[in-house]
Amino acid sequence: MRNIVLALLSIGVGFAISFFGLDIYSNSISNEDKTIAQSNEVITPKKEEEPPINEDNTSEEALTLEGSSTGSFSIDTEDIQKNFDNWEAYTKENIDLMSTFIPMDDKGAIMEKGIFLTLLRTGAYIPIKYEKDGKAQYQLTSIDDSSNEKIKKSIVSKASIAHQYFKMEGKKLPNYNFVDLNGNPHNKADTKGKLLVLKCWFITCKVCVEEFPELNELVDKYKDEKIEFVSLAFDKKDELVKFLETKEFKYPTIPEQKDYMAKKLKVKQYPTHLIVDANGIIIKMVNNVKTLTSELERIMGK
Repeated sequence: MRNIVLALLSIGVGFAISFFGLDIYSNSISNEDKTIAQSNEVITPKKEEEPPINEDNTSEEALTLEGSSTGSFSIDTEDIQKNFDNWEAYTKENIDLMSTFIPMDDKGAIMEKGIFLTLLRTGAYIPIKYEKDGKAQYQLTSIDDSSNEKIKKSIVSKASIAHQYFKMEGKKLPNYNFVDLNGNPHNKADTKGKLLVLKCWFITCKVCVEEFPELNELVDKYKDEKIEFVSLAFDKKDELVKFLETKEFKYPTIPEQKDYMAKKLKVKQYPTHLIVDANGIIIKMVNNVKTLTSELERIMGK
């Protein structure tokens, strides 16, 4: 009898344990399911809207640039590199490596300008321009293997000169003590506290002379500002005097400065323009009047 009672008690206790254990397990499974569901809800990303398809440009080589002040637009980099004429037309309208711009790598990350120009000098990239908030941005883009060799050489040449000029920015203008065609001195004491704009040129440089009218306009525009405009020329005094009788040029001109320009200023092409601050530090070196004009406007806030 005693054994029967113990057996019944054992069965009862086992049943109770099994019942409560099953209930706890069920609740655990239920809670785990809820946790997984909540976790999925948090980490599942929302489906992004697909960008609109540009039906006018179906080339796989087209580079789509976002964030432009006028909205996104596409540039067909394959077409740009199809031949040298296409590339030359694009760069003439859009690219000036000596200007002020935001340099970016091929992933769109901002980088240091010196590194940007160094990479262009390898001939492995072309620069593509777009604008954001009114500011020019140049992005590195891998050059096509099939691109005309002339395109690569052009990029390397322009980037090399731009890099040389970039390295001059931030340096002190080499010592000078100029005397212009009218006998007036131009030295550090004379230009102290002023912005100094230098033009490097020579008589037989056609582009140099074609800039005269626009440079004269700059002299008139900033006549009330503390800016001194001075031109440095290769040629001898008598040659310049005779030449300038037929060409109006409002810059005071210094004769026989070829060595100073080539050896001291490291000028690589003509014309070249320098903007020097009131402390004698070179701010910019550029090679055309258009960029000179925009840089002066940027510096003067006009």
